[in-house]
Amino acid sequence: MNILVYIVLFALLFIFSVFVVLFLVVSLDSLLRRHDLPTSRRAMRHLVKIISQYKPEAANFYDLGCGRGTVVLHIKGEFPHLKVYGTDNSAVRIFFAKLKAMLLGRRVKLAKQDIFKTNLRDADIVYTYLWYDLMPPLEKKLQAELRKGALVITNTSNFPNWKPVKKVITCPKVTKLPDFETLFVYIKN
Repeated sequence: MNILVYIVLFALLFIFSVFVVLFLVVSLDSLLRRHDLPTSRRAMRHLVKIISQYKPEAANFYDLGCGRGTVVLHIKGEFPHLKVYGTDNSAVRIFFAKLKAMLLGRRVKLAKQDIFKTNLRDADIVYTYLWYDLMPPLEKKLQAELRKGALVITNTSNFPNWKPVKKVITCPKVTKLPDFETLFVYIKN
């Protein structure tokens, strides 16, 4: 065979191997760190509508538990004027979020950080899709740190004491799980 054929085959094998390794890294991260449910496109469309309705003039958007950055990048695309921040406790997820941001040319701030150590004093909008057990301490943090009028949107999990001003059911007949992909909208008093 021609040497060029060997080079092409080697390059294809190398690219395939890289994709397999990346897939395994993402899969292991999801298995070991459990919660890795991406926000659906349907929910993101509703998220954009909620932001447009309640906070079109907002300056700072935070996604707590941003995973691989799907929501962060979508929001930056829809609202280019926003300063968009994403935090997650997984270095692997933040790496992929930064890679996607670079490929899409979107200027967002992404950090591997504990959400409870993230300073939210300048947040106008906070979005989160987290486990139920994180909601009570997160509610306390947001009530203590957010300024009056800040918009908080949670997906599926809601706060135990804070009453939402709106509840948006994004996919009513997809599952029998209560509040699955339901957006809870809160405004800090």
